[in-house]
Amino acid sequence: MWISYLIEILLVASLAVSVNLLVGYAGQVSVAHAAFAGIGGYTIGYLVTAHEWPYALAILAAVALAGAVGVLLGLVALGLSEEYLILMTLVFSLGLLGVIAGVDALGSSLGITNIRNLDLLGWQLDDQLDWVILAALVLALVFSVCWRLGQSPYGRVLKGIREDGLATQSLGKNVFRFKVVVFAITSAMAGLFGAVYSGWLGLATPGAFGFPFAMTIFAIVIFGGRANLLGSVLAAAVLTLVEPVLRFVVALDSSTASLVQLAIYGAVLIVFMIVRPQGLLRERRRRAPVPAEAVMTDAATTDAVTTDAATPDAGTPDAAAPIPPVYARDVEAAPAGDWAEQPVTLEAVGVSKSYGGIHAVKDLDIRLRKGTVTALVGPNGAGKTTTFNALTGFVVPEQGSVMLGGIELVGKKPDHIARLGLVRTFQDVRLFPRVSCLENVMIAVPDQHGEQLGDLFVPGTRVSRGDRDVAEKALRWLDFVGLAGHADTAAAEISYGQSKLVSLARALATEADVLLLDEPASGVDGAWVDVMLGIIDAVRAEGRTVCLVEHNLEVVRQLADHAYFMELGRITDEGSVDQLMSSPRLAEAYFGAQ
Repeated sequence: MWISYLIEILLVASLAVSVNLLVGYAGQVSVAHAAFAGIGGYTIGYLVTAHEWPYALAILAAVALAGAVGVLLGLVALGLSEEYLILMTLVFSLGLLGVIAGVDALGSSLGITNIRNLDLLGWQLDDQLDWVILAALVLALVFSVCWRLGQSPYGRVLKGIREDGLATQSLGKNVFRFKVVVFAITSAMAGLFGAVYSGWLGLATPGAFGFPFAMTIFAIVIFGGRANLLGSVLAAAVLTLVEPVLRFVVALDSSTASLVQLAIYGAVLIVFMIVRPQGLLRERRRRAPVPAEAVMTDAATTDAVTTDAATPDAGTPDAAAPIPPVYARDVEAAPAGDWAEQPVTLEAVGVSKSYGGIHAVKDLDIRLRKGTVTALVGPNGAGKTTTFNALTGFVVPEQGSVMLGGIELVGKKPDHIARLGLVRTFQDVRLFPRVSCLENVMIAVPDQHGEQLGDLFVPGTRVSRGDRDVAEKALRWLDFVGLAGHADTAAAEISYGQSKLVSLARALATEADVLLLDEPASGVDGAWVDVMLGIIDAVRAEGRTVCLVEHNLEVVRQLADHAYFMELGRITDEGSVDQLMSSPRLAEAYFGAQ
């Protein structure tokens, strides 16, 4: 009897591990994978019993069919918000099982119940020990694939999507493609589980893959810990043994035990989501090879500045956060005399975008020149952030042109635009809070071998060597902004001023030639502002092009080579910063002066 529960634990763990890759790493909450398991189970049942296919070939067909259906469902559902994704996958799951129950060739509501005498490449699966070995092999295969995906650059992008898909896309990652691929892979693995599970049970019925089973798998993932595959294996063992304990230790009848089991699963979900949302085992976080000198520099700076490093709430100024070294810089106004002599890197002409008859941006003309800092200033509601969104593809202009190095950007996706060399930051920072500062920056590094599935499963050390190089690059950018000593710290645990610097390091790591910085100094106290200004000066000295939206006119005066004044969606003035600051129109817009 207990060997049957061992087989069930091994098989259920394999399905839970695959679902954890989707839910825990990619943040895509789906309840459809029990239905994909049903596709696998019914496929081998039908092919083996009705057409006498070899079991191995039927398994391959089950995996392929489940994966193909996963692609189709993913293409439809993965563009939806999380709430609608849950609803869509639930409807798919219930609808699929309802359709299957109405097909006579699949046994109607009774299902297929005569799956017997299975032979796997000459291995006759006659007794329970054979199924233990096969179930262990399935778990080993699924676990190794999911581990390889999750603990790689590919998995790092999945975590970025989980934390903030928009920010991940702004770094040049094709978020939709990653979502569809991981959905298809996990669907195929669910089909593999279903093919072996139904072979072991000797049947494929709607009840075996119904909603209660889907909730069981989801409970295992939450209980074990999202983004921790070992936790899923441990939770599968614990929760699978609930039913035999209720039946043989508590002595409940089977129907009562099933109801109590579901109640326990529901209670586990509620309690763990409230008391310990990370589950039994926490998510693994990459440890960074931080150079000793970086740690010493950061520690020395901290001692010199403060002995009480407070972490303010997001959106509030820092009270006593450790300040990295301020870059040497001239605090006088930036020279503007040679701005017009620099080559144009980005040019927007006649860009317009309206919402319900309100022109957020109207006939916008703007030029950004190589190795210069351009400021976009104006009152709240002037259309500055909409301008950034239009330039980077997050909104599509109704008319106009945006050229970057001779390439038209209008109509291109934000990730494509980022890969072409135009990257933006966000006013609300949008770091990935549950991953380390190092991994936040590593995600942004372009052209990583491990982000391609073909590279991941090729023997050799190319991916691991490449990932070490990526870590070193990311660490250099963290060191550039003075935060290498915080490489191992989760982004949620750093101060607001530090998060602004990590966001800048992340944008720099993309190697983009043009950076759009949305209020880099907002909500930050004076010490942090000096740090930010010094870093932007250093970026300009590298030859990169910077455009910043900033309300702090003193920041604009100290940094910008040229400025555009924007109000009511239009550029109404431009020139040197001193010229604009002496303009009565700007004074009236900012200060209400007459």
